[in-house]
Amino acid sequence: MTKGKTILLIVIVAIVAVLAGLGGAYFLFGKNSGAAAKEPPPPPTVIAKLGDIVVNLADKDTSRYLRVGINVEIEGEGEGATKVFEEKSVIFKDKVIAFLRSKESTELVGDNSSEKLKKELLKILQDTAAELNKKVEKKSEKIVIVNVYFSDFIIQ
Repeated sequence: MTKGKTILLIVIVAIVAVLAGLGGAYFLFGKNSGAAAKEPPPPPTVIAKLGDIVVNLADKDTSRYLRVGINVEIEGEGEGATKVFEEKSVIFKDKVIAFLRSKESTELVGDNSSEKLKKELLKILQDTAAELNKKVEKKSEKIVIVNVYFSDFIIQ
């Protein structure tokens, strides 16, 4: 073999070795390796009762009312999480009552009306919690609302 062919062969072997090393490192430490980091589990939650709420609806043609039982899923564990929410429940109830009094019965009956109402209530409750959380320094006293559930829903 000539000196030029030997050098060319050494260069090619070196390039292949470097590429193989980079490829191996990518599979060992890269995003697509089998040992990808797991997502942390969601924080624990508890259900707190906002209670039964009865309001007159905004119907113009007749007098109708809504009775709804509302439960709220909040982040946290045990009595500590529900205690903070229950202490502020009057503020949450006030916002919910004001919102529900603006509704007409036709808005609350029909396909997906219950789910739409839950989403609207969830937004109101989360916004209220965010306002209250601005005044709180301890993380353990912050209220994080995850979901809204109805335990009762009657229009008459």
